[in-house]
Amino acid sequence: MEGGRNEVVVTSSSSIVSDFAAFRSDCPLKKFAQPHSHLEWTYFQAGPGDATPLVFLHGTSSTAAAFFYQVQSLSRKGYYVISAQYPAFSSPEEWCKGFDRFLDAMKCRAAHIVGAGLGGFLAQHYAARYPARVRSLVLCNSFASTYAFAARAGTWSSLIPVMPSMFLRQAMQDTLPQGGFMEMSAKQAIDWVGQQMNDLSGEDLASRLSLNCTGSQVPSLQLENRQITILESNGETMVPDELRRQLRIQYGGASFAELKSRGDFPYLSRPEEVTLFIEVHMRRFGDFIGYPTGDTPAAGYLEELPSWEDPLALREEPERRQVWKNPFEDDDLL
Repeated sequence: MEGGRNEVVVTSSSSIVSDFAAFRSDCPLKKFAQPHSHLEWTYFQAGPGDATPLVFLHGTSSTAAAFFYQVQSLSRKGYYVISAQYPAFSSPEEWCKGFDRFLDAMKCRAAHIVGAGLGGFLAQHYAARYPARVRSLVLCNSFASTYAFAARAGTWSSLIPVMPSMFLRQAMQDTLPQGGFMEMSAKQAIDWVGQQMNDLSGEDLASRLSLNCTGSQVPSLQLENRQITILESNGETMVPDELRRQLRIQYGGASFAELKSRGDFPYLSRPEEVTLFIEVHMRRFGDFIGYPTGDTPAAGYLEELPSWEDPLALREEPERRQVWKNPFEDDDLL
């Protein structure tokens, strides 16, 4: 479940609320009713539709809106971007079938997938079952097993299907960080996620908590190491350390980056950093149209891209880690 203590630098004078309002005026929320069911997907879609899409999948406490900064920025740079909000499913297997139908509805033969938290966990399940439809994965503060969450939940998880919505919503709210020191951008992200959570139905809340608290392990993937990137916040998150280590070991040859951001919502509290690492990942595959709005890379972009390191070496020898510098900072062209 999502949350975490955040200590990040404010990157913009505007608030998430006002930024999202501006985004919604240009990019309306769309819906897809899954055939032969009562299930309905909602999503934001932007960018040219003639490229392999980059599909974002939110975590336990978020919605499709969680990635609006990335949808806005990457679509302006010529990427085809979809941020999807999944309806209530009873198991990862059922979720995979539903996501497969969603990609069919979007007329996508394959997709690059960015998954945060639970979204990354479900994306791995999908990649294991439908490998031909997954070109690559970016896993942000995610995990490959829910057994640790199941152990913590204990017998409480069996009561989730019968609990009233108000109790489920409170349980979800309780996973968000409370008190302690946090800078304004982190507090804005947490408060905004909490507000978005109020729009979720009791069925959605129960499904997400059940998926998160029912023991399950991701099957082996057929993806190559170069197709996987792991992004982790700096410091503690609500993903237990044992699951973070397990993910890095399971995909030992994958690209790994430790973000400057802290907490579980770096794509909201420090969106430009997450967006840059995703763009670095995407440039390996050629599913890129161009810069239709004139938003060209800053000078020195290619020379200053972040370097990737082995995850275990990164943990054991931090003094060897290169300091990442934002290549767009102080650029007069932007």
